[in-house]
Amino acid sequence: MKKQNLKNIVCIAVIAFSLMISGAVAFSEQIAVTSSGDQTQDSGSLKCSVPTKMVLVRHGQTSWNVLGLLQGNADVPLDATGIVQAQNLSENISGKTVHAVYSSPLSRAYDTAQAIANVHQLPVKVRGNLREIGVGIYTGYRASQIPSEVRISWTTNPEFAMPSGIPDTTNLVDPSYVENIYFEGESLNMVSDRTWHGITNLAKQHCGENVVTVTHGGVIQIALTHVYGLPVTNRTSFTVPTASQTVLEFKPDNSVVVQPNW
Repeated sequence: MKKQNLKNIVCIAVIAFSLMISGAVAFSEQIAVTSSGDQTQDSGSLKCSVPTKMVLVRHGQTSWNVLGLLQGNADVPLDATGIVQAQNLSENISGKTVHAVYSSPLSRAYDTAQAIANVHQLPVKVRGNLREIGVGIYTGYRASQIPSEVRISWTTNPEFAMPSGIPDTTNLVDPSYVENIYFEGESLNMVSDRTWHGITNLAKQHCGENVVTVTHGGVIQIALTHVYGLPVTNRTSFTVPTASQTVLEFKPDNSVVVQPNW
């Protein structure tokens, strides 16, 4: 009797364990299907059947623009001229349909974006991948102050990254925005990857809409190398004035063209 009871107990345990494993597998499969569905939804893979306009706006003027200093990710604000430029931009765009306004986190871009957004009663959405090229320890320098071997390597080799660190302010014209601040240095390919991904992702999110994105001269130059199929090292062949608008139209066939206006 005891042996029979023991056999029964073992059988029941085996059956219970099998049911538990089956349930766990089924539950895992259900989670996997749900997760896969979420990834598909977030991937931006849905095709847009109408053109989408990304209006890339360079921020208004700063004092460092006038001085010819590499601003990088130093948070240099708009100067008096830049504030007027931002206001003029907002008036110029006031009669156009704007569905969303995005900005780099740097104040010179954000304040320019805010002037535009106010007219359209829209919030400014900040995206870190729209920030300017990181020039590391050479933030606040003139290009001529950078050692020639570093300058040549960075402008000709897209994999060469500027060294990261705290700038030496000894010979800087205006050290006020860089003192004791650590700045990341980037290669042109690093900047190209993060900025173009950010711009194209916003275009996918806003199918058929007009999106104003306030960013920086270097970012817009690099975007234009993508549009024209040029090496990122050719970015300086494009001139992007402060407070200018560069209109990129993302078409249903996945091509991107520059439009003279919008």
